[in-house]
Amino acid sequence: MIRATTLERILVILSDFVILSICFGLAFWVQFHSGWIVDKYDPSKMFVDYYHMGLVLNVAWLVLFTCAGLYRSWLLQSRTHQILRVIRAVVIGIVLIILCLFGAEFIGKVMSNEPLSSGYLYGSRFPWIFIYGGFALTLVAVFRMIIYGCLRSLLRHGYGANNILVLGATDAGKKIAEDLARTPERGQRVIGFVDERYQVMDKEFAGVPVLGKYSDLPTLIKKLKVTGIIIAHDSTSPQEIMRILVWICECPLHIYLTPELYPVVNGQFKANLVYGFELQELLPFTMPPWQVRVKRVIDILFGAFLGICSLPVCLLTAIAIKLDDHGPVFYSQERIGLYGKPFYVYKFRTMRTDAEKFGAQWATKNDPRITRIGRFLRKTRIDELPQILCVLKGDMSMVGPRPERAVFIGKLREQIPFYISRLKMKPGLTGWAQVCHHYDTSTEDVKIKLQYDMYYYENMSLLLDFQILVRTVYVVLTGKGAQ
Repeated sequence: MIRATTLERILVILSDFVILSICFGLAFWVQFHSGWIVDKYDPSKMFVDYYHMGLVLNVAWLVLFTCAGLYRSWLLQSRTHQILRVIRAVVIGIVLIILCLFGAEFIGKVMSNEPLSSGYLYGSRFPWIFIYGGFALTLVAVFRMIIYGCLRSLLRHGYGANNILVLGATDAGKKIAEDLARTPERGQRVIGFVDERYQVMDKEFAGVPVLGKYSDLPTLIKKLKVTGIIIAHDSTSPQEIMRILVWICECPLHIYLTPELYPVVNGQFKANLVYGFELQELLPFTMPPWQVRVKRVIDILFGAFLGICSLPVCLLTAIAIKLDDHGPVFYSQERIGLYGKPFYVYKFRTMRTDAEKFGAQWATKNDPRITRIGRFLRKTRIDELPQILCVLKGDMSMVGPRPERAVFIGKLREQIPFYISRLKMKPGLTGWAQVCHHYDTSTEDVKIKLQYDMYYYENMSLLLDFQILVRTVYVVLTGKGAQ
């Protein structure tokens, strides 16, 4: 079954495209065929000669709406807030159209001190643009409200709801399940409880099945296609929440808390209130969806550009490694990516070929396993350049936490609270932790870098990515921050 949020996005994009096409057609009719604008009346004009302009405008509108956040999920959000967003986006779009059509001419008149006639500002040039904008604003808003009304009706009948698990067969959990059952238009359906007392309690609570205990969460989430969990256990402590996160942070889902648990996490987690319901989201992903898409485009463009520009450096590096100890130039190694997905990274080899004959271990300061050329490559970060291939493939981003090995993650997730939350981010070629701290040599280093990684996660934005890329250039040129 298609989820409501997926159906919402498909319908809204299709609706906007069709409505904007209709708006362009209406604006064309008003300008040339209606006779309302006398000096523009020309029935010989055919729409077929102008439709390509409408297609270009439609694509531009969709891009603008994406940047304005109009294609994120609005199903459970304020309708008034959404209409205000539509108004803002359409006004910006009309201003951009005017600037594109008349900006150069206007600036030319101003620069040459030519007078602007009243006809220039108020004559036949502008009415059709404002009519087009008025049609777009009205029809886009109206049809969006119709779509959301229909989607809410489907949700009330049980179609397309997200599957939710409640952790804790308690009074608070019972209240959550009953409240969501009474308001199906919220699009959240409780399909079961999970409780550590699973083996000694009834297999049903508040009319909902009890499906297992915390250790069963990864299996249940995948099997039942769960999109969110609600922690509702009365006696939950920060340590208990950390234990839960160890089980679920590899899964792409939302984590919510009931009001009773707000004081437990206050000051220890970043959280957002969930609109229209007494829940608080734990470790929410705050980067706007449009920035996520732009970030991927930047990864591809910047990665390709960097890869081409670095080819001479890579060639010299390969020759230097061969001359240094005659071993292989590259080495590949399995790392763990977004939500625990394994992938292979590629690097220039900086250690002896027998560096891990006694098993996996961290590099140490003045590590004797590092080759002579390897020390320089690590200090300048040149050894990381082959990872551009991983960026282009989509396993990594230009900016993100350092990709770690499964063997170390298995140890660190038990020793360091929230370490596993790094898996909620795509690993990066560079990152906030990489430019602020040296290579890991101990668990203490990992703890320090985790703080940097969590800062990045909680403040992720294109502006911060740009800042990190600039600092990376400084690190490469000076060697500061690298071991």
